[in-house]
Amino acid sequence: MNQQSLVRQIFASTGRSYDRMVKVTTLWQDNMWKKRILTIAEQTTPQTILDLACGTGILTFALAERFPESTVVGIDLQQEYLQYARAKQRKKDVKNVKFLQKNAEDVSEGHYDLITASYLPKYITIDVVISNCSRILTPQGLLIFHDFIYPEKAAFRFFYNVYWVFLKALLGMSDPWKGMSRELKHIIVETTWVNDMKDALELYGFTNIQVEPQPLEVAAIVYAVKCNS
Repeated sequence: MNQQSLVRQIFASTGRSYDRMVKVTTLWQDNMWKKRILTIAEQTTPQTILDLACGTGILTFALAERFPESTVVGIDLQQEYLQYARAKQRKKDVKNVKFLQKNAEDVSEGHYDLITASYLPKYITIDVVISNCSRILTPQGLLIFHDFIYPEKAAFRFFYNVYWVFLKALLGMSDPWKGMSRELKHIIVETTWVNDMKDALELYGFTNIQVEPQPLEVAAIVYAVKCNS
């Protein structure tokens, strides 16, 4: 099964409960990770922002609020998630956001000062996405990617494995999330997205490449600046 098919399968029918589930399953750390992304984003003053794999728009709307003069484009593969994102947009009456259905690996047109992605890297071919980003990101534009990682330190890894015993049981209690309960830990353990991203960023001429493991080493944020040329 290719990655796109896997994503469609494990996220099917999860849109309604996603916002609640992402808070509970990350022990509310998702809020802190998103705040850190916003802080990093303030290194620039973007007029155009692209949020890849925007889901229900959690980060998308936060970016729109932080940069009210900007235009924010949210891209996601799942139509169901975009329906919930657009419903939020109507409820919040947010004018500077638009949502499009598209595979993140196929986004290769436009011009953006800031590109973000949360929980995307482990599902994609990093080289393809970074190559595309290098073309559509403006000179001195900022790229910020965030996702789960498997802890390297033994103590953190022990905590993580215990946490996953309970998390798998929790996810397995909900029919829409059973696929996620079976697949997600394996994906996280096997992914090499951080190193792959560092290599790709260097290959495509990005500078100021930074890797920030988050507390307990369960997630990381990688960000970099596109060079002028």
